[in-house]
Parts: sequence; structure tokens; C-alpha cells
Amino acid sequence: MQIIVSEAKDGAGRRTGRVPPREGPWRARRAGQPRRRIEAELIQLLPERSVSKGLSKATHKNKLQQNRFNLQLVKPNEQEELQSLICLIRQEELYCTAGVESAMSFDTLTMKAITDELRNELTGAPVQKVYEPERNEIIIHLYSHGSQPGLLLSIDPSYARVHLTEKRSPGKEQPSPFCMLLRKYLVGGRAASFSNPPLERILEIEFDPPEGLPPVKLIAEIMSRRSNIILVDKIGTILGAAKTASWDKNPARVIMPGEKYQPPPAQNKLNPLEMEFSQFANTFSESITSSKPEKALFSSVGGVSPLAARELLHRAGWQNKNHDQAMPALFEEIKDLFKKSEAGSLQPVMLPDEGIYAAMNLTHLPEEKQQKWESINKMLDHFYSSLISGHREKMLEDQLRSTVEKRLTALLKKRRLQKKELQDAADAPKHRLYGETLLAFGHQVPRGASSVNLPDIYNPGKQVTVPLKPSKTAAANAQDHFNRYRKAKSGQEKIKKQLRKTRSEIEYCRSLLYTIETNNADGLEEVKQEMIESGLLREKKKAARKKESAPQPLNYKASSGRTILIGKNNRQNDYITFKAAVRRDTWLHAKGIPGSHVILKEAPYPPPEEDLEEAAFLAAYHSKGRESSAVAVDYTEVRHVRRRPGGKPGFVFYENYSTITVNPQDEEMRKRFNL
Repeated sequence: MQIIVSEAKDGAGRRTGRVPPREGPWRARRAGQPRRRIEAELIQLLPERSVSKGLSKATHKNKLQQNRFNLQLVKPNEQEELQSLICLIRQEELYCTAGVESAMSFDTLTMKAITDELRNELTGAPVQKVYEPERNEIIIHLYSHGSQPGLLLSIDPSYARVHLTEKRSPGKEQPSPFCMLLRKYLVGGRAASFSNPPLERILEIEFDPPEGLPPVKLIAEIMSRRSNIILVDKIGTILGAAKTASWDKNPARVIMPGEKYQPPPAQNKLNPLEMEFSQFANTFSESITSSKPEKALFSSVGGVSPLAARELLHRAGWQNKNHDQAMPALFEEIKDLFKKSEAGSLQPVMLPDEGIYAAMNLTHLPEEKQQKWESINKMLDHFYSSLISGHREKMLEDQLRSTVEKRLTALLKKRRLQKKELQDAADAPKHRLYGETLLAFGHQVPRGASSVNLPDIYNPGKQVTVPLKPSKTAAANAQDHFNRYRKAKSGQEKIKKQLRKTRSEIEYCRSLLYTIETNNADGLEEVKQEMIESGLLREKKKAARKKESAPQPLNYKASSGRTILIGKNNRQNDYITFKAAVRRDTWLHAKGIPGSHVILKEAPYPPPEEDLEEAAFLAAYHSKGRESSAVAVDYTEVRHVRRRPGGKPGFVFYENYSTITVNPQDEEMRKRFNL
């Protein structure tokens, strides 16, 4: 998987390509965290030499400086740290590239709005369950007003956040010691209060304990890669933490059981609720001389994220006014925003197409793209569910495609070698001729010769050039040629059989690539399971398998009302052809190209013309020929379709078929099936 460390974007936030090292935004940086230090942290994670790739650390460093990095070259237990560092780089680049607004969306305004909602809805709610669905995630189930909301606390480096969630995935079979500690102190207790330190991305939850245990406080610090969840007692002594930090790692702030909890260091910024105009004007004016307005505002005023900074500048008309005139307006906009935040009167919005959300309305972005939500918890749950689902789908797609492409490359090389072997085997009669010629005219062979011209025993008057091994006699050379003849002849059929098998596997890999490109998350999971069963992927851990549900192929209705089934992957193709269909149903498939099996049910054979055209159109549309204007589609009765002996799922032979040509670009057909 390739991680883009630095990327250029235009004013609308669209990627315009990789930034060349000498022209990248890092050249313009004058403040903040230097990229050199972050790169140094990245390089420390690299192995001295990657055995699998044979690359030195210097080579890895060069790749990093070219703004691309291969995550697979890093040890599995260090990949999370690498990802978090890359996230930090992206956040720092916010001030150097346009359009990167979602890097720090979970800001202090968001945390304040979240805390207000939690205080209103969950104060006094009993804790029923604590579980750990994934690493870096804790969900606390509480009982409130007849429902069981789940409070999600995530310290994932890329998706650190806090919000209520409808997520109901099962917990890990072996929860972490920290999760077990939370169960001990929280389950059976009640959430007594929710608070948020001013201008901090920190949530503090005090719990009235179960009987026999002391009161505790759970502190969720949502700070990108430095996020943490810490449990302390009533006097602030740390009982446990999701991430610990000893003295040698962080002398300024130790996070270890038994130590006194210390909040994150305060930032040297102005308090937007208490600052005077003169303070703001002096600090902001000083910062703006060396930075862009967004970064200067972020660096000067506490609680202002890069996204909020851009919004405030827009509201104050910074781009359209003289800066001396805009300064008072900007000051008032900052005051007004944080007063509304304190009063809980902000309107959360989300721009799904841009991957952005905020606790307030974003006037600097198109209003028609913004979705307004009454509950910020529900908005964040929806936003991150979609975001993480899409990310995991992309990761799985990349993993499967990479595995198949690697196997396909090996198979193509194997086919070339097998063809060469087959060609060599086709020369077997020559070796028999050489052997017989040497036996007949061995007395004419000079000692130590590497070849000799002898009469052709089958074509009088002609000669044949016989290759020799100089160290052997004529009789020994004859025996060598006879051995090569016998070996080539016996191996010819074996090579042909292996070549047929290799071609079948190549065809299977190409069909997998098509399936991977055209499937969603659920379909990709089926493809993954198919690849595990076929040996292309290894199953990491043998856990108790869940009962597999029946495949869910696409289901369309023809104009006549008849059902048309379409397989989305090879397993579904196999299912609809040999389980869901009956012998008299019509089976269709695009001719000679990867595509889906299609079953037209409940129709006599040959099917009515309209039904046939619609089913054939769907077969062409769900094939690699989708973008063509004409695709040939074969069709026959299901009883004439059979599995290939020892073949992969979905690979079949068929006979007694007819062919129809259709246009998968037909707009009328596409509208009919909402494609």
C-alpha cells in the first residue's frame, strides 16, 4: 500500500498530483513542527534492511523524501506509529496547502458540543457493559430513558474521537488489561457528570462506583496521535491508561499507574472569551507577518482549529477588506462564535462529499453541500462510520488486488517457461535421430569434437549436424541423446497438462481482478474468503467461524415480472448457477470476457425475446465489456452448464448455446434497471 505523505491540491481541495521535493509546501514553512524532525521519527521505524525487498535504509529514506512510502516495509507492530506520524505531517501541511480542511475537524468546539449533549442525555445513567470492539476503541454501554446508547472513546491515530454510537459489533475475545480494569470500576456504577476543560479536546466523566469501590474519573484526551484514555481515582492518581508513558519516554508527563495525573501542557494562546482587542490585535499582527492568516489565527487564539480559522476569516470579510478594518470584525466574530459555543447554540453541519464536519455552520463553503444535524453525536457516528467503512473497503481492495496481481505475474512467467519446455519437448525426434546416427557412424566421430556432420540415415545424400559433448565418446553421446529423447517424450503430455492448469489459473486471476474492481465491501469479504479457500491468501488466525449466510446476488425484475439473478463474484456465480437455478432456467454470460453469471428464472426456453434482451443486457453490463457499444452474450439452459473438473468457483463449461449481441450503453435499458 502506498501512503502519500505530501500531496498538492488546488483551491477546491482536489488532488493535482504529487508535490516535487524542491517545490513542495514544506519549503515555505517558517514555524511549527519541522518536517525534518518528523521524517527522522519515520526513518527510525525503518528496518536496517528489508529482507523481502532487499532495500537499505537509505533507499527507504529516498522514497520518503520523494513523498511516497511503502507501509508494508515496516514491522507490523510499528505500522500504527508510522500512520500516526503521517497523519501529523498531513495536519501540519494544512497551513501550506489549500483545501485540506478536515485534518483537525475534531476541535475544541466539537468536544464542547459533544460534552453538552452527553451531560443532558446521560447524567446519572447506569453503566451496563464495557467492551473493546477493536484496538484503540472502548465502548461504554449505559442505560438511559429506555435505550442503551454506546459511548465510543477512540484513540485511533487517524480517527481519534468521542461520541455516542449505534455500533454493536462484538468485543474482542481477549480484551486488553485496560478494558478489564474499566469493567471492574465502571460496570454497575453510574455516570455522575460530564465536563470539558475550557478550550481543550478533553472529556472528563466522573462515575459513582459500584458498591465497595471508590469513585473514579475517566479522562479521554482526543489529540490525534497523542490521544489517550486514562482512569484516575478521586485524588487524581492514575489507575490505568490505554497508553502508558514512563519517565524515560516522557519525563515532562508520566502516564503510569500510581503516578499523579497531569493534564497536557497549556498552550501559550489567547483565551477567546477573556482576551481584549488590543491583546488580540498585537498577537495576531505579529503572527501574520510570518504566516498565512489561517495559521496566524490558529497560533494566536486558543480553541481555534484550522477549519474554524478559515471560517472566522471569511465571516469577518478578511479577503475583501483592509486588514486594519477587518481586525475588529474578526475579533467580534471570534467572541461571538465562542459565546454561542458556551451557550450550546451552534448548528453542527457535515459536508460528506468533502469529508468535512464542524460544530458550526460553514459559510465559506457552498451551503447546498452542507447537511445540518440536530445532534452532533448522531452526525459524528454517521460521518465516521462512512469514512472508516470506505477506508477499510479501499484497504481490502488494495490488499486483494495486490495479491492477485502478484500471483498473476508469477503465472505469466510460469506460462512462458512451460511454453519453452513444450517447445523443447517438441524437438524430441531430433534427439532420437542424433542417437541412431551416432550408433551407425560412430567410427567417423573424431575424439574431442563438439559437433560432427554425418550422413542422414533417413535421407540418403543429405547430412545432419550432431551436437556432442567433447569429453564423451560417440557411444556415450548417443546414449545421452536417447535419454533426452525418452525424457522429452514422456514429459510432453505432463507439460501440456501443467500448461492447461496454468492457463486456467491465469483466467481465474483475471476474473478475480474484475470482481475486485466491481464489488463493494460485503462482496470483497466474500472474495477474500474465496481467495483464502483457494490458497491465494492465508488466514491469519483460526477463530471460531460464524455460520455463513447465503450469498446475496443482485436481483432484478424483467418487464414481464420474471426474476433475473446476477452473481457479484465467483462464489455468487457458483451459487446462482448450481443452487438457485433449476435445469430449465436460462443461463447467460458475456462471451470470452470476465463477467457475471446471469440467470433468467421462470421462463420457457428459448425465453421470450424481451426477457432475453433484458437479461443479455444485464450480462453485458456486468462484464468487462461494460464500456463497449456491442457485446456478444452466450445463453443456454442451466442443464447444459457444468463445473470445470477441479476448477475454481464460478468456472464452467457450457454447450448447446446461442449468442445474442447487445449494447450495454443503451440508455433506455439503463434507466429501466436504474443503472
